[in-house]
Amino acid sequence: MQNISRFISNNLFHHRDLSGYFEPVIQVFKPAWRSGFFRAQVKGIRVLSENALKITLKPEGKWPIHTAGQHISLTIEQHGRLVSRVFTIASGAKKLKETGLIDLVIRTHDKGSFTPYLGKLALNCWVNISNPIGEFIFDQQSNHTTFLAGGSGITPFIAMLDDLQANTQNHIHLLYYAKPNAHLMVEVLEKYLTRLPNFSFELLNRSEHGAFTKYVSVEHTDEFFVCGPEEMFFEAEEFCKSRQIPIRAEHFQAIKPTKSLNEAARFTVKLNHGDLEVSNQDSLLSEFQSQNKPVIYGCGMGICHQCQCLKKKGIVRDMRDGRLSDNSEELIQLCVTQAVTDLELEL
Repeated sequence: MQNISRFISNNLFHHRDLSGYFEPVIQVFKPAWRSGFFRAQVKGIRVLSENALKITLKPEGKWPIHTAGQHISLTIEQHGRLVSRVFTIASGAKKLKETGLIDLVIRTHDKGSFTPYLGKLALNCWVNISNPIGEFIFDQQSNHTTFLAGGSGITPFIAMLDDLQANTQNHIHLLYYAKPNAHLMVEVLEKYLTRLPNFSFELLNRSEHGAFTKYVSVEHTDEFFVCGPEEMFFEAEEFCKSRQIPIRAEHFQAIKPTKSLNEAARFTVKLNHGDLEVSNQDSLLSEFQSQNKPVIYGCGMGICHQCQCLKKKGIVRDMRDGRLSDNSEELIQLCVTQAVTDLELEL
């Protein structure tokens, strides 16, 4: 029966399930309701600095409880287009259980295509979030742990510390790098000093303090956690490998186009079932159709959103305005999108 329903949905209504066809009707009663998404209500927006926000969300009751260190995909509607970005949850599961709330701490960019709109969200408006994702999790198996954070990479560590019990025997030392006077959530870290007797931290910056290695006590580090820019990850990986220290990492990765945007090229698209090679000279929808790849679509002009899918990784170009995406998760429309790098899509 489930297979029959899916067949009807795909072939008659151009949706993965029948509920998607009725989205506009359901949204009259449940704002931002979308098939395959969770809803969350904006309960607070706090400016932390000139380019950082703390957004407090109240996920709907059926959203699964996260583990500190995990991240979510946040989706907002922007000029009629659904746009998603991935952010680490900056609060622990304990807060969610006690208050029903989670926090996101987000660096904003004036010329960005997503974060400038977050400060304009209205209180009590609804957004969409994904399941909690990721395995950057602190299991407290070691006696001495070093945390290394860079910039907004502090967020998973805030969540981990949030969930620690006051009587934990694990000694944790946090090295937090950011530009001078740009460290986030310092007042929260200071509160943890009182609540967690075995916790300590240092606020560092590259220009004044140099490499992190001089601040790591090798004999008092059984495990190393790092979250920050890619170069920080590579430095930490080399350091830990040379000293045989276990390392867990989550790092920001930027991918740049390997070809000129006007130069003909072919890229690999990783799909749920197999890979395809596509040209950057035509839309992804046209490329898929030319290779007999079954794709749900409607108008073919970027109006109906029926060919919308989730881009997991890679950079694409919007054919309507030439806008380039970044490498993070985002909803795209195949009919008006071209590949700029190798891609991973979820159809």
